[in-house]
Amino acid sequence: MISKKTFIVASSIAFLTASAAFAAGGGKWKNHFEKADTNGDGQITQQEIANVQATKFSQTDLNNDGSISLPEMQEAVARHIAERTKNKFSKMDADNSGGISTEEFNARIDKMIEHLDRNNDGVIDKEEIPHKKKHKG
Repeated sequence: MISKKTFIVASSIAFLTASAAFAAGGGKWKNHFEKADTNGDGQITQQEIANVQATKFSQTDLNNDGSISLPEMQEAVARHIAERTKNKFSKMDADNSGGISTEEFNARIDKMIEHLDRNNDGVIDKEEIPHKKKHKG
């Protein structure tokens, strides 16, 4: 079983690296950065990271025994998925009706198709599909 200290250190390094790399890019990384930057100075200190990680650890270690068991991790993941599902549902339910209509369900793919169909011919061909550069490393 991984020790609490090892878990916090490893998580902190991963969190700091990801946050620093993506904070300027916005989106979910910006939100993570803002949550970790508890004093709002635009920087994340090791202490701020340690505080965030300690909170996450204690929220996951449900029986407070100093380690996270598989069932505790599964519970944490289930809570995370439930929250993300709720947020996604809320975004898709544009009219706040409590249900997702066919139009609301299809809105995201319709927007994506509109974006991809650069020549507006109603067809997406291979040339219109963005190609990601392969990461060399």
